[in-house]
Amino acid sequence: MRTVPPRPAEFLQVPVNAAKSWLAGGPEEPVADVTTPDDLSDLPPSREPQPADWVRWEGLDKGPQRITVDDIRPGDVIIVDPSRGGISNGNWDPGSADAVDDLGDQAQLAYRKRATLRLDQRLIPDAPLPPTEEDVLDFRQTVEEWLAGRSEGVEKVLNIIERLECRGYQIESIEGPPEYLVLVERRRNAAAVDGATLDGSDYSASHTGAGVTLRYHMDRVGDRAARYARNLGFHHTLQEDLRLAGRLHDLGKVDPRFQLQLVGGNQVKEAMLTEPLAKSLPGVRWARLYPTGMRHEVASLAMVQSGDTVLDIATDRDLVLHLILTHHGWARPLPPIIEDPDTPINLTYNYDGHILAATSNLVDTGIALQSAARFWRLTARYGHHGLAWMEAILRLADHRQSEAEVG
Repeated sequence: MRTVPPRPAEFLQVPVNAAKSWLAGGPEEPVADVTTPDDLSDLPPSREPQPADWVRWEGLDKGPQRITVDDIRPGDVIIVDPSRGGISNGNWDPGSADAVDDLGDQAQLAYRKRATLRLDQRLIPDAPLPPTEEDVLDFRQTVEEWLAGRSEGVEKVLNIIERLECRGYQIESIEGPPEYLVLVERRRNAAAVDGATLDGSDYSASHTGAGVTLRYHMDRVGDRAARYARNLGFHHTLQEDLRLAGRLHDLGKVDPRFQLQLVGGNQVKEAMLTEPLAKSLPGVRWARLYPTGMRHEVASLAMVQSGDTVLDIATDRDLVLHLILTHHGWARPLPPIIEDPDTPINLTYNYDGHILAATSNLVDTGIALQSAARFWRLTARYGHHGLAWMEAILRLADHRQSEAEVG
């Protein structure tokens, strides 16, 4: 699923109660544009992982996870086997047991002109295991050899390959578990970053292969956010606060462990860097070296707060700090802060003459409570929707700049 992640074009929004009841085999829940009580007391408690026909998608960093019905929360993305049904004529119908059309390939093609070809033993009877990635030199020849001797489905697969080649697609990667092979292709010169899959994880946001420096990325995000705010008619003071938040939002990535994973764990490449990176170098594999659960946004906030004068140009200092902390959707109102499992590191960055510094271990600081209090002050100042709107502007600017950097 990391190779072919779910996209919004194949989502169907369903009230959480209705989804829980359906997946647990309970009674049909009413679906209406009104709030319904969160009462599933007639369902037996579910403490064991559910059958293999559904999982929760937890982003590119973690992938699919098996959970119980009790663990489902509002906003979760649940991936369900199409054979389970649940949809009729494009609408939610928990009573339907008819298999649902899988829109995965159409969604792939709609976003950034990517196409996928799945070679699955379940689709082609009596086929042997597909070749491994190491065996693949010429993917068309490999597919032909793999399909040799089979009659059902062979011509269809080969025709698909030929049409894709003629339309200018090229092989991007070959991945998959042992039982099937996925060929991911994209049109030449198409951007490799799909904004629909930027889920807030460090993997999706940073492992783009663009090799972009931290200073370049932050400056461009800030300028883009200010431009969006100007086009939306925001007052120039808010435009400039959004610009400043963008120019400071990724400071926490200076952590050496984060930098090392952006070069694929290669210490020699890291030592050769003349500036900290915001995005991974081209062609490097993801290497998890930054502690699991630690958020670079929290480190960014701590570093900005260490500077006595860096926020002097801000009209609303609270707003700038809040936007930095929430640019991946967390901290509304409490940010996730974990104890650094390694020896704490002193993080430093020179931002236009301002020396910003913080420790990597922030668990014993007052950041969490301060951030929560700041959130409610800003909500009172701008309203629930106004604050969320400004968060969305910065987040969109970050997404679009990430796309542009690899375009």
